[in-house]
Amino acid sequence: MGRSWTFWRLFGTFGLLWLASLGVLGAVVVARVERYERGRIENSLRVRALVVREAVRGRAGDALQRQVQLLGHEAEMRVTLVAADGTVLADSEESPAVMDNYARRPEIVQARATGTGVDTRFSGTVRRPFTYVAVRGDDDEPAFVRTALSLDSIDDALAGLTHLVWTAVGGAALAALALAFWLARRTVRPLREVTEAARHIAEGNYGRKVYAAGRDELADLARSFNHMSGRLAVQFAQLEEDREQLRAILSGMVEGVIALSADERILFVNDRAAQLLEFQAQTAVGRRLWEAVRLRGLQDVVRRALSGPAPQQDELNWKGAAERRLTVHAARLAPGPDKTAPRGAVLVLHDTTELRRLERMRQDFVANVSHELKTPLSVIKANVETLLDGAADDPAHRTAFLERIADQADRLHALILDLLSLARIESGEEVFERTAVPLEPAVRACLERHLARAEAKGQRLLADPPEGGADLAAWVDEEALGQIVDNLVDNAVKYTPDGSHITVRWRAEGEQVCLEVEDNGNGIPEQDLSRIFERFYRVDKARSREMGGTGLGLSIVKHIVQAMKGSVRAGSRVGQGATFSVWLPRAPAA
Repeated sequence: MGRSWTFWRLFGTFGLLWLASLGVLGAVVVARVERYERGRIENSLRVRALVVREAVRGRAGDALQRQVQLLGHEAEMRVTLVAADGTVLADSEESPAVMDNYARRPEIVQARATGTGVDTRFSGTVRRPFTYVAVRGDDDEPAFVRTALSLDSIDDALAGLTHLVWTAVGGAALAALALAFWLARRTVRPLREVTEAARHIAEGNYGRKVYAAGRDELADLARSFNHMSGRLAVQFAQLEEDREQLRAILSGMVEGVIALSADERILFVNDRAAQLLEFQAQTAVGRRLWEAVRLRGLQDVVRRALSGPAPQQDELNWKGAAERRLTVHAARLAPGPDKTAPRGAVLVLHDTTELRRLERMRQDFVANVSHELKTPLSVIKANVETLLDGAADDPAHRTAFLERIADQADRLHALILDLLSLARIESGEEVFERTAVPLEPAVRACLERHLARAEAKGQRLLADPPEGGADLAAWVDEEALGQIVDNLVDNAVKYTPDGSHITVRWRAEGEQVCLEVEDNGNGIPEQDLSRIFERFYRVDKARSREMGGTGLGLSIVKHIVQAMKGSVRAGSRVGQGATFSVWLPRAPAA
């Protein structure tokens, strides 16, 4: 409470009001007590004057003086007897002979008029202040009896009463201050709790409660604050949940999202956008877009979006660590309260690199299929036309033309079968029945199928089994495994020079088996390694067509291996041959 101005204002106000009220009350009580006490003393002096009047009746001269002195001593007051003309007849303190005429004294004048006179003044005779009460007597002397009491005695009596009153007032003042302190604290405490709770809410600690008791306005304020705090906690929790959901959605998007202010400062960026544009998302927030990304086309799209209500779109070429094609959609946010100036823009970035690559592959595929179909059809058509022009009647040439037609028909048939097989695998229509297939019998059967072709070219086909690997098996479809090995060995036989050797080896690698087909031929250039599994892709197109290949073998291998939950990779160095490695699931132990 020491720093609460409200507390001190309330405490000061309450304290001053109580002190002022008690001070006024004390002053009034003291004044009333003083008046009462003075009235009581004056009444006592009047009664004593009457008693003195009766006691001195019939006395005169020295007897009267002695009687007055005795009465004054016994009553502890001054007694004066005054004649009708104001002459002092007797006095308990002084000799009447030396005293002045009292006819003009106020109490005597008042007593002569009303029967009783009262006055308080300083006595020049005895040099002290006195209260005088004069009572008019009967026709006999003395005409007036005056009694007087020193103010010192009165003040002594009043001082005790005054002390008692002010002591009571002081005690009441202390109690009043304590009550004022309690009231001020009781009033300020809920306000301080509300203030402290509001500060916590401003710092983000929603749901803060304050103590609310009673039925007064402060308790109503506390209850209203608690209700507001609870509602804020629920609403902010909902907002936080919505924000986290939105952040999770934006973070999980494959598209990059960037929110910009009207001055092109980055307000939000998801991880995908930072990945595509190669900058740090945490450090980019608050910076201008051109400071984080140096891409002129991106700035142009943003400015066009901010300058008009229509969304903007453009495709940009990003040349960073990896070259990408990015499609950018930019839309202006709705205007603010002034309905004129835009609040910013939202950018959505799509990585269309793979899409463009697939589109290029599709175009290449269409062109290659067209070419692959056109070549044998052209040969077939040419030979048929030659036969129709008369060669059919020439037994010496007819057989050669028909053999060419048959070869090209076989080539078309193989191409169509490969295309159909590839289409079924890609569409998932090819049903594979996975079983435990021993690798050694499958490899040796494949080598046996290709042995005649290899021997015709002076090539050696070698099997290199692992030590103790006779029982090593893959968890695959048996026919699919044979197709994988056949295609890899067929490629090696086709493209390896005469007199070379081809080795097939296999081994276990944890939960997988690795099957490798290695040759010591011319090898594959590094720039072609990433594309040799594409359909119709050939390193040496002229030589491939001469060999009669369809250009789909390695693509079929890749798709079959992926369908078997495996992977394939090619490695080569020009002039040192090539190695094709296939990893397939290992069959569980029996």
